[in-house]
Amino acid sequence: MNSIEEGRLRWALPAMLAAAAMDLIDTTVVNVAAPEIRADLGASAAEVEWAVAGYALAFGVLLITGARLGDRWGRRPVFLAGVAGFVLASLACGLAPGPGALIGARVAQGAAAAAMIPQVLTVIQVAVPAARRSRAFAAYGATAAIGTVSGPLLGGVLVAADLFGLGWRAVFLVNVPIGLAALAVAAATVPDSRAPRAARLDVTGVVVLTAGLLAVLFPLVQGPQSGWPWWSVVLPLVALPVFGVFVVLQRRGAAPLVPPDLFRERGFVGGVCAQFALYAGVTGFFLVLALELQQERGFTALGTGLVFVSWSVGIAAASGPAGVLTPRFGRRVPITGALVVVVGMGGLLLAFGWSAHAIPPWSLVPGLFVAGLGMGLVAPTLVDVSLRGVATAHAGSASGVIATAGQVGGALGVAVLGAVHLGTGGIAPVLWCEVVVLAAAAAAVLAVPRHDPGGRVRDRTRPPGSNG
Repeated sequence: MNSIEEGRLRWALPAMLAAAAMDLIDTTVVNVAAPEIRADLGASAAEVEWAVAGYALAFGVLLITGARLGDRWGRRPVFLAGVAGFVLASLACGLAPGPGALIGARVAQGAAAAAMIPQVLTVIQVAVPAARRSRAFAAYGATAAIGTVSGPLLGGVLVAADLFGLGWRAVFLVNVPIGLAALAVAAATVPDSRAPRAARLDVTGVVVLTAGLLAVLFPLVQGPQSGWPWWSVVLPLVALPVFGVFVVLQRRGAAPLVPPDLFRERGFVGGVCAQFALYAGVTGFFLVLALELQQERGFTALGTGLVFVSWSVGIAAASGPAGVLTPRFGRRVPITGALVVVVGMGGLLLAFGWSAHAIPPWSLVPGLFVAGLGMGLVAPTLVDVSLRGVATAHAGSASGVIATAGQVGGALGVAVLGAVHLGTGGIAPVLWCEVVVLAAAAAAVLAVPRHDPGGRVRDRTRPPGSNG
């Protein structure tokens, strides 16, 4: 790679990460603004809930499709189209005259995010030199982890500030200048690439996969608000044969949406499982923690967001060293990170045991900071070690599958941990669930082959020095 290309890449990565941050923040920012949205638009509780759910559903079901569009038509143009669509949808959200328009704009936001996010991972995988790739993935992972919990803080600040009298609308309109800046920089610097011998899009596979993911995600999003009716139990069961049909189609198809060869790569499968478990724990936990602090412990939305800053500080402190350590220690970095998060959850258990009701905010800081350190080690490095054995031709599909695993895991975590919190009336059982889920994530990473300091995969099933 020449100096001109390296210089462009230095600008391209921040632009792509800025776009990723918009998506991650908008996943959770509406939760804080929901009361103001409902009062201003005269929306029902169900309509406000769908303003949250519509984004998650569109994003979750279209991620793999977005990745394959990048493979076929070029990662750069698909990424730019996704960013432009996200900016326009954000503008529509901020100007929405009623709840129906807001829900439609949120669905469009999620679809645009599904086009741009997989391209970020794929561009890092195929365009960044191997020596710098771990640091690039570390920067992405840190952005993902911090963005996940920055939404409530940013939402609280913007709603409280009431910028220009915009109220809750500023939560969406702030994306417009950020997105336009990212779009301008990305248009000039992001390198283009596409999969070798890219085949036509597998439309049948898209339809079947979307139907299966909807059958899983729709009940997880809508079921808790509807009292878990019969269809919320039946639909996930229906998804099983739908996924079976999808697998058959992928094996027989000439241009499969998800190449079956991916799942012969042990490290990739382990990484997908770990990603699922990791975000099932983290996404669900922070929603439950926010509810616990505000509804049971008397914290304000802004106060809750400020407590979460200790998590973000921990991630920021660990993500840089994680990128340096991963090329040398491989899978041991994300395994250690997941176990450090477990230690942080233990600290929170002690903090919540402090009092039956009142809890000093400072007592949560050590546990959240330690858990953030662990997340700063595992989130940035997990994608890197999971994709090392994946062929460049399958990079787009692999990135889409990993991103989808995190999204589906997050939706499942919200439903399960929310149900545990509601059923037990306490935070301690949720924290014990966190310990189990994060330990499972660490165990899943063991499926990833070890890497020596030179970056070569060392398969544990073969002794060092063996042939073949």
